[in-house]
Amino acid sequence: MFSPELGSGARNLQGKDQAVGKSVDALPPPERAQRYRELADAAFLKAKHANGDELRAECLRLATGWHAMALELDANLRHLTQLEASRDRLLEPAKETEPDQRL
Repeated sequence: MFSPELGSGARNLQGKDQAVGKSVDALPPPERAQRYRELADAAFLKAKHANGDELRAECLRLATGWHAMALELDANLRHLTQLEASRDRLLEPAKETEPDQRL
């Protein structure tokens, strides 16, 4: 689809966005966060070259959203890593105190 505001490149982006929704969800979380950052960078670049304040504002809004999603996913990954490490530390002593089952 052609968008007069975005130019002929919008056709490629719109087709790509439909595939992005499916393919990004399938990525492992660290790769997904990286993809969100790439999408934010692309939107920031589009804003830089946008003709008109409304288009520029919309591109910046999109870039901000992608960037926020990347930051949120990164924070969730750090939190999950910390929880898993805590769980592992708590389970280690329990394994040592279990009676020997070989008797």
